[in-house]
Amino acid sequence: MSPSSNKNTTASVPAEPSALPNYEEKLHGFWKKNREAIIAVCVVALLAVAGKGGWELYTAQHEKSIEAGYAAATTPETLHDFAHLNQGHKLAGAAYLRLADDEYVAGQYADAIADYTNASEALTGTPFAGRAQLGQAISKLQAGRTAEGEAQLKQLADDFSQLEAVRAEAAYDLASAAADEGRVDDANKFAAQVEQISPNGPWAQRAIELQANLPSDAGSAQAGAPASSMLLTTPGAR
Repeated sequence: MSPSSNKNTTASVPAEPSALPNYEEKLHGFWKKNREAIIAVCVVALLAVAGKGGWELYTAQHEKSIEAGYAAATTPETLHDFAHLNQGHKLAGAAYLRLADDEYVAGQYADAIADYTNASEALTGTPFAGRAQLGQAISKLQAGRTAEGEAQLKQLADDFSQLEAVRAEAAYDLASAAADEGRVDDANKFAAQVEQISPNGPWAQRAIELQANLPSDAGSAQAGAPASSMLLTTPGAR
């Protein structure tokens, strides 16, 4: 081989390793630098998930316990104890409502007013709140607190957020009270309101019957008659 050919031959030189770290090295470095913070974040997240699940489990079990307690309350004493122990719960409101209905039927109007009030507060936001307020108003009438009772009945009859049945019953009881006191014009006015609120309902039929029995003029009406025609729909009553 000639010397010239040796001059033209280029020796193969191996490439120098790159000074830049690869992806795995970067990840390892990041982990090494931030691992304590990452672990802390993971622990917090796991605790949050576990806490949420634990709270939901506790809440579900607590609700089942309350429901079982309500089902087991079959006497006035146990109902009272249940309602007292579970103040603010909707089922406590239902217990107060049952107590108040029984007290109303027994003529214990002062006790009924108190328990209807408790029921109304606990059942706020449910259809039963209006039913409790209705019982409260009628109990006031029966207890001689006429002005308060009638004012509350008027409020219920005019409240479009209430159930139709509650409004119609409130208006009917106003008509009934007016008829018993010989206020014929008021009796006709409230009876007409019943028919307007619920023209095809049972309270409208009763209002029509009440009007049919009214005297033709106010002078012939007997004032001060007992409110025997006033009604409160309690469970089992129609």
